[in-house]
Amino acid sequence: MVGGAGLGIKAAVVLGLLSGCFWHSYGRQAATHTDVLVGIARKGVDLATVGRLTAETMPELTYPLERAEAFAQAAAARATPPPPSLTAFETLVARYRELVDAIDRARRDHSVPPGEQLAQPLAAVEAAAETVRAALHAEGRL
Repeated sequence: MVGGAGLGIKAAVVLGLLSGCFWHSYGRQAATHTDVLVGIARKGVDLATVGRLTAETMPELTYPLERAEAFAQAAAARATPPPPSLTAFETLVARYRELVDAIDRARRDHSVPPGEQLAQPLAAVEAAAETVRAALHAEGRL
């Protein structure tokens, strides 16, 4: 395979192998991101509830969101159609983003106790995480 056509075939094979490597670790990565988002969500709610969350500590909540969004985008770029676990993961990311916004509002607005403001958004994150885990198990990725 020395011509231009051979090079194209080799490139396709390399891209296929790289894509396969991504999907080989996809389940583990999705599960890890899911666990991190749930853990940080609970910590954020706890900090907001006791009044220890400040503007300076908000990046502790937003950084995992950014990493999870980047992972979801990378997976979506490689999946046509996306597996149910990726769709569930994207929903989890959206619920987590809503929770971070609610935590930020609760941090600034003390008219309603933070625990009351954040109970439903936290429950939505936890429920979305369970959906991701169930989808990963159903797909045999965990």
